[in-house]
Amino acid sequence: MCGIAGVFHRDGRPADGRAVAAMSAALVHRGPDGEGNWLDGPVGLAHRRLAIRDLSDAGRQPMLDASERIVVTYNGEIYNDHELRSELERSFGVRFRSTCDTEILPYAYLAWGEAMFERLEGFFAIGLWDRQERRLILARDGIGIKPLYYSESSSRVLFASEIKGLTASGDLAARIDAVALHTYLAAGHPGTRQSLYQDIKQLPPGTMIGFTDRERTERRFWRPVRAPVIRDLDEAVVRLQSTIETVVKSQMVSDVPLAVLQSGGIDSSLISLTLGRLGLKPPLFTAGFAEKSHDETAVAQQIATAAGLSLNVIDGEAGEDAEAALRAVVYHFDGQCADTGALGFYHLAAAVRRHSTVVLSGDGGDEFFAGYETYAATMMAERARHVVPRGLAGLTGRLAYAAVRGNEKRLPAAAQLARFALGLGEAGNSPHLQWRRLVPRFLAERIYDREMAGLASADPFAEYAEYYSEPHDNLLDRALIADQRFHLQSVLTKVDAMSMAHGLEVRVPILDRRVMDLAGSLDVSLLNPWPRGAPKYVLRKLAERLGMPGEAAWSRKRGFNVPIAQLMRRGGLRPICDRVLGREADVFAPFLKPEAIRLLWNAHREATSDNAFALWPILTLGIWLTGLAAPSPRRA
Repeated sequence: MCGIAGVFHRDGRPADGRAVAAMSAALVHRGPDGEGNWLDGPVGLAHRRLAIRDLSDAGRQPMLDASERIVVTYNGEIYNDHELRSELERSFGVRFRSTCDTEILPYAYLAWGEAMFERLEGFFAIGLWDRQERRLILARDGIGIKPLYYSESSSRVLFASEIKGLTASGDLAARIDAVALHTYLAAGHPGTRQSLYQDIKQLPPGTMIGFTDRERTERRFWRPVRAPVIRDLDEAVVRLQSTIETVVKSQMVSDVPLAVLQSGGIDSSLISLTLGRLGLKPPLFTAGFAEKSHDETAVAQQIATAAGLSLNVIDGEAGEDAEAALRAVVYHFDGQCADTGALGFYHLAAAVRRHSTVVLSGDGGDEFFAGYETYAATMMAERARHVVPRGLAGLTGRLAYAAVRGNEKRLPAAAQLARFALGLGEAGNSPHLQWRRLVPRFLAERIYDREMAGLASADPFAEYAEYYSEPHDNLLDRALIADQRFHLQSVLTKVDAMSMAHGLEVRVPILDRRVMDLAGSLDVSLLNPWPRGAPKYVLRKLAERLGMPGEAAWSRKRGFNVPIAQLMRRGGLRPICDRVLGREADVFAPFLKPEAIRLLWNAHREATSDNAFALWPILTLGIWLTGLAAPSPRRA
């Protein structure tokens, strides 16, 4: 787990060592244990090391094969490296110098070329330079656990784990892309291909791109699919148990302390219970909240007891440090993500890092095993949209939105009705895409300024809709694929940025390709048998089998979020909200109307309406634009 960066001057200019060093320095938080730079004519590669496996100097990067033809800078973990290592030794006579998983990569490329990426079990962002072919290859794991941003022109290619690594090169002007901003304000992130900036893109998950001085090639080597063939519950439970045990055991490899992030949910509980059955005893960590509708410590303790593991509870709210923490969150997001759970996760990661360098997390279970309540909403909406007039639905949604006011509960009934009705009132036949919308269309029409005016009524979910339109007979299959390929990116961006802010590696067993492929083979009746059964039905059955208390196994999902409405109104975030959304709101022009933002904030502050979710991406953007984003003083 590290930070990577690099430059390739396609016009033949030599790489500037100072620029490469600056790109590396911008990523120091991702790899506090060491650094390495490699220069060769037009190419410069950088690596910041977080030492996890083979802590010796033999694990340093950038790393070359023995012939020095292939150079690799890499961020991630490969879990089948021992199998690949044995095959490379047996079939190609490779002699390895370290036990680090990085070392298999240059040899795997020499042996199998681009086909190597299909063979890797794990997560990764890779920059690989072929000195013989004069070719740069960028690759990202199948589901996008590790980020990789790049900027290309006819004369050069830049890449880095984070946008700040690109801009540190001094060869890039970050100009906001209005269309990407429209998506960001709706979804909390700009999608899987774009960034908020015109000249910076993301490498899509499961994709490799090759660059030479004249050519560019792009190929997708993996994506999640829905191809249900398993319909028997008992078979599904048995196969899941076996697969999860195999995956969890493989992900325990580490030469540094390892722990587990435990919520009150099914996914992390399955990991903890599986570890208990395997006789492995890492400590568990969970976040506690004063607002009981957000707190899951009681259930987490039940799971710890059932698994025979110790539980550590940390304060998830930040108290007086909330503003400093939010500034750090925005800094590590580069302003690119507005996940409402980031603040709590940032503090959890900081606390865990004092004890461990690696943690296992349950992320991905909702998207692959149909855990979100939005799936039931989508199935209800499919019936309702044929009988409820769109105009009536939209009016109902706006009235319900206005009725929430100062309710501090996690998601009050009026807020749920507002989301359902507003989604039902949107054009098209895909209300599923609208359930998580942060800035609803009626608010966008009020606050968009001249650079965005033409977008207010446009669909911000074009990429999301593309995945949702895949040809599946079952509506839930379509919704699952869309969430796996689009919505999950917000979750993964949060997990990566907030954990790497503290040099903490997060591993996600449910997003191992072996588990994802198995999930894709399960019929939807085993995942979310609405209205007859609970979401993540097969996982709940497995959890019971592994010893999870029945009440916890069948409880309603809560999710990991902090009470942002309360923190903004009268908590530790009130001062920065008054500043960014009030006094300094002019910074949003010409994209958003400053006075409209002030009115939106005033209404929320005075509890005449609850605009917390709509204001959150705006606040995040404003902190970034005003230059208030800053790394945590703990790591300064």
